Order: sequence, then structure tokens, then C-alpha cells
Amino acid sequence: MTAPSPRTALPPLLLLVLLIAFPQLSETLYAPVLPHIATAFEVPDATAQLTMSIYFLAFALGVVAWGRMADSRGRRPAMLAGLACYLLGACVALMAPDFGVLLAARFLLAFGASAGSVVVQTVLRDRYQGTQLAGVFSIIGAALSLSPALGPPMGALLAQRFGHVGVFCFLVLTAVGLLVATHRWLAETRPGMGTPAAPALLSVARRAATDARLWVVACQVAGFNVILFGYYTLAPFTLQELGWPGWVFGLTGLAVALGSVLGAWINRRLLRHHAPAQLVRFAVLASVLASLLQVGWVVIADGDPTWVLGGLVLCQFVMMLAYGCAIPNLLATALLKYSDVRGTAAALFGLAYYLMIAAGLGLLSLFHDASVLYQPLGILVVALLVALTLLRLRSASHEAQGQR
Repeated sequence: MTAPSPRTALPPLLLLVLLIAFPQLSETLYAPVLPHIATAFEVPDATAQLTMSIYFLAFALGVVAWGRMADSRGRRPAMLAGLACYLLGACVALMAPDFGVLLAARFLLAFGASAGSVVVQTVLRDRYQGTQLAGVFSIIGAALSLSPALGPPMGALLAQRFGHVGVFCFLVLTAVGLLVATHRWLAETRPGMGTPAAPALLSVARRAATDARLWVVACQVAGFNVILFGYYTLAPFTLQELGWPGWVFGLTGLAVALGSVLGAWINRRLLRHHAPAQLVRFAVLASVLASLLQVGWVVIADGDPTWVLGGLVLCQFVMMLAYGCAIPNLLATALLKYSDVRGTAAALFGLAYYLMIAAGLGLLSLFHDASVLYQPLGILVVALLVALTLLRLRSASHEAQGQR
């Protein structure tokens, strides 16, 4: 039997897992260093948090660029170019003389890292369909669950030992390692490599803009990611103001991430007997209840450090369990009708939900006082998820009427 062609062979799943998980790992690794950034560059805490918001804004723009390149030039060149951009951003961040340069470096980091999301999702959709695709996305979901578990403890240790410089050194080494591995092992999977033209961006955009279901799914993906990154953005300042040392945040990050690992495992088991849409509805309900409890717990604890810490971790654990259950199903089913324009459709889909994430985190950065920190977070999550539930019901009703 002849070996598969390097242009059509499926890239190693481990490499794909690393490529799709590293943007989230690098972001949660960065979260514990936010107080160090504020001190080192002499900026207020709320200003330091802008480095998180600008990350998602640049990420949203990056998914369009790399998604288009994945369709026009191929998946492999797009991934290599994205990693090169990420390496450049990490080097600039390491040598940044002031906060303005650091913001520019964060933009480059995010722009490059976004290739890991859009290109890997496109590669998986090239090779898998149906329930097989949902199963693979469950594996990917488990990896995305583990990366937040690893990021905060690693970031806290690096920050405590070396400050923000240690974190950026680690990002440089990560970029170099992924570039070498991608160049060595990532095979091209784009169908029709002899066709140079990518689908017209505007035509795909018009098609996606009128797809109500796609918009609902994008909002849901954004909502669950605001739950995830809202915690990693705000919790370092909350625990610092409550008097907890930095390593405690690393432990809480590990604890809440176990919820997403458990959610991914539950999702894989339940997919055998339940439709993905049912599991998403379960996750939405769990998130709403946990965020309501989070708001109430902060009020009842009345500033007691131990009770506030315990309540936040418990509620966040439940919301991360819902995240691990929902995200694989949302990503696996979002673009079923776009098999002819996978890269471009994934780019526009990613643009929509990353802009929503950036807006949500930008709003949260306005509320960094520990005494009220998680009340706006809980209210935002509740309002968002309730609205999304209503949108999904309305969309389902319209689809049912259209089938009659």
C-alpha cells in the first residue's frame, strides 16, 4: 500500500490540538501578569486590562486574514505566516519600552495567534463530517479546556519569578517551537489546490449575514468565551484586592478549568444518545443558574475573602462545565452549510464572535473594583445567555414555519 500524499494526508491530531490550543494558553498564561504590567508601565489597572480587549479585537481581524489566505494560498502557508506574525509580536512585547509599544505587540500576537483557530478548524472540516466531526471537536474541546488549566498556574509562577519579561520569553519559545513543528508536520488539506481563486468575500459575507442560525451560534460562542476570559481578566485584580497572593489565582484557574475538562468528557458521553442542540440548551441553562448564584453569593459574602473566593470558584466551575459541553457542539455544527467556502466562512464566523468577545471584555474592564466586580459579570452573562436562548427559540420557530 502506498503512503498518502503529503498534500492530502491528515496532519497529526496532536499538532492540530497544540495549534488550536496555544492562543488560549498564551492568553490565560498572560492573565496573572496583568498586575505586573500595571506596575511596570505605571498605568491604572483598568488601562492594563485593555491589553486583553485589544487581543480579541486583533484576533477578530486576524481570523479574516488567515481564513482568506487558507482558501487562496492553502492551509499550510496560512498557518506558517500566522505563527511568524505571532513570533514577531512576542519579540516586540519582550523589548517594549512603554505601554503603547506593548499594545502594538499584543495586537501582533493576537493577529498571528488567530491562525491557530481559523486554520485548524478549516483543516478539521476538510477531513471530517457529521458525527465524526463532532467527536473530533470534543477532543479539541478537551484540549481547549486544559489550556486554561495550565495557563494561570504557569503564568503565576513565571510572573512571581521573572515578572512580565518571563511570560513574554515563554511566548517567544512557544512560537519558535510551533513554527518548527508546523513546517515539519503540517500537511496541506485544501481541496482543489490547482484552483488559485478563493471565493469572493462579499458574496460569502452576504450569505452569512442572512443566516439567522449562524448569528445565534456566533453569539453563543461569544457568550461562553466571555464567561471564560472574563474570569481570567478580572479575577487577578479581585483576589489581589481581597488580599490573596498571586499563586492563589493560579490554583483557582486550575480548579475552574477542571469544570471545562469535566464538561468536555460529559459531552463526549452524551453525544452518543443526545443531539448537539440539546446539549447546548443544557449548557445555557446551567450558565444562567450559575451566574445568578454568583451575583447572589457576592452580595451575601459581604466582602469576606474566604467566602468570596469559594463562591466565585464554585460558580465559575459550573459555568466552565457548561463551556466544555457547549463549545464543541457549537463549533462542529456552525458551518455545515458552508462546505464549499470553509476557510472564508470560518473567517467571517470567527470575526463575528471575536468582535463580540472583545466588546464584552471591554465592557467588563470598566468594572474592576473587587466589591462589585462579579455583579456586572454575572448580569452580563445572564442577559446575554437569556437573549440567546430567546433568539434560538425564535429562529427555530421561523425554520419550522418555513418547512410547512
